[in-house]
Amino acid sequence: MNFPALDNIIWAANFVGLAALLLVLLLRQRWRRFPVFTGLITYSILVSIALFLISRHSTPKMYKITYWILAGGDFLFQLGMIFEIARVVLRPTGTWIRDARSSFVLVGMTGTAIAAGLCLAIKTPPGSTAGIWEIRGDLFTALLDCELFLAMLFASNRLGLEWRNHVMALAQGLTLWAFGSAVSDLASIFLGWTQQYRVVQLFPSFLYIAVLLYWIVAFWRPERVRAPLSNEMKDYLVALHSRVQYDLQQVTRTRDHT
Repeated sequence: MNFPALDNIIWAANFVGLAALLLVLLLRQRWRRFPVFTGLITYSILVSIALFLISRHSTPKMYKITYWILAGGDFLFQLGMIFEIARVVLRPTGTWIRDARSSFVLVGMTGTAIAAGLCLAIKTPPGSTAGIWEIRGDLFTALLDCELFLAMLFASNRLGLEWRNHVMALAQGLTLWAFGSAVSDLASIFLGWTQQYRVVQLFPSFLYIAVLLYWIVAFWRPERVRAPLSNEMKDYLVALHSRVQYDLQQVTRTRDHT
């Protein structure tokens, strides 16, 4: 199974970018704060190696089957990464900010339903050679990434929570790539998967390489010192501390009477 020279160049650039990003995450100790993201990058490297070997030593059918099986793991990692970003942004003190989780889940579920509805409503125009279910799957993943990110952004802005450098870079890169993939998939539906529109199909690959470079620079650079908490957040933490003290006193009294 042979690929065009351009595809091989893209694969090599993607592999080098993933390896460099993983090295940065390990050397700069970013994996401690973003374990799911680090897991995704590691998984992507292993998938890239596996698919490369299969493409050289097996059949196109085996390559396609393996590709779709491994794509399921990539999808789960992407969902996990969304919730990892939410954990960093919406749990600045280690616990979910009041109303943050409910706002995130509500908007996220709404966005998921919208993404599923849009993908199922898509039909291929007459004469199109595009694989509709393959595009639907890719488009659903891209829309889900975008909409869950917007759900988290809505929840954090509503509660006045701060974004920090690394988590902002991670979210921005993921959303940019997801949006580019969605646009490419929609274009493929109407233009078809032909050599004439090859640049449209390769656009997400070039964009992902650019996002990898952005992440490498962002995660290598040190993060700014966290800004002081807002007055509203301080009031919430004081109230939470008082509540914990009160609950502890009640538990102590109950234990003393037993």
